[in-house]
Amino acid sequence: MASHASTAEGAGTGRPARILVPQTAGTTNDLLARAIAPGLALLASRPFLVENREGASGMLGMDAAAKSAPDGLTLLNNVSNTLALPYFYKNLPFDVLADLEPVGIEGYGNHALVVHRSVPVENVRDFLAYAAEHPGMEYAAPGLATHHHLCMAMIQAMAGIRLSPVFYKGSAGAMADLLRGEIRTMIVPIQIAADHARSGDLRILGATSRTPFPLYPDISSLHDQGLAGFDVEPWFALWAPRGTPPDALARYNALLNEAIGQAEVGGALARHGVVPTPGTVDDLRRKAAAEHRMWGEVLRKMQIRPE
Repeated sequence: MASHASTAEGAGTGRPARILVPQTAGTTNDLLARAIAPGLALLASRPFLVENREGASGMLGMDAAAKSAPDGLTLLNNVSNTLALPYFYKNLPFDVLADLEPVGIEGYGNHALVVHRSVPVENVRDFLAYAAEHPGMEYAAPGLATHHHLCMAMIQAMAGIRLSPVFYKGSAGAMADLLRGEIRTMIVPIQIAADHARSGDLRILGATSRTPFPLYPDISSLHDQGLAGFDVEPWFALWAPRGTPPDALARYNALLNEAIGQAEVGGALARHGVVPTPGTVDDLRRKAAAEHRMWGEVLRKMQIRPE
């Protein structure tokens, strides 16, 4: 499509663009980037290469994107929990809102509270009672300020229980220890929870989103099981370095919306537990600002302060 060939400064040269992913390979955000990249490449008539820059709870990849040239050849695929990073770290080398330009929302997902099959609980109320009887029970989280960590912190604050985080460098090690029963509980993406629940390895207790999730509507929420008001919905989006021209952002936004509207790409997102959600650049800007404010309010109430 000729109109897509000038998506960015320097477009039309056929030079590859790259999509930075600040999480490890195999995570939901990584899988989404790899599902979207071929659709963008087809529409823009240029290769899109996915590059993992994991580490430091997403900070390394975000910093690399923020400091890249605003020439339209670098994009960042990211997940919403990273907007909480300033509430944990005083000296971030970038501003999560000011140093990244919004391109567009890809879709939203859901997470679930799970336990290893050896834990004698069947629902959220059982879990809260069990946790109260076993203070300091360990849970896994692939990094500080991940949804796995944030949701467990919210559960503790709302229920008045005490759990102990065990931080991993990525999701793979955390899941491996959970499946072996060395760690007894965790917050995980809902599609992964469903897979392991079917095999009998894990038991799903509740979903983090307050409203029923279209892809798994039969999984009841934490909100409906005694944690009234609990509502965390992870979402995924595409960003560009600060200074990327508005017309380039608008064109990439159009490309993204067209790509996720394709049956093949939309189907891939659904398989990874994400509901495609097209929107505008300004939709993402507003959503990011609201998410940033929300975590600030939540974490202040929980007396979590940046270090």
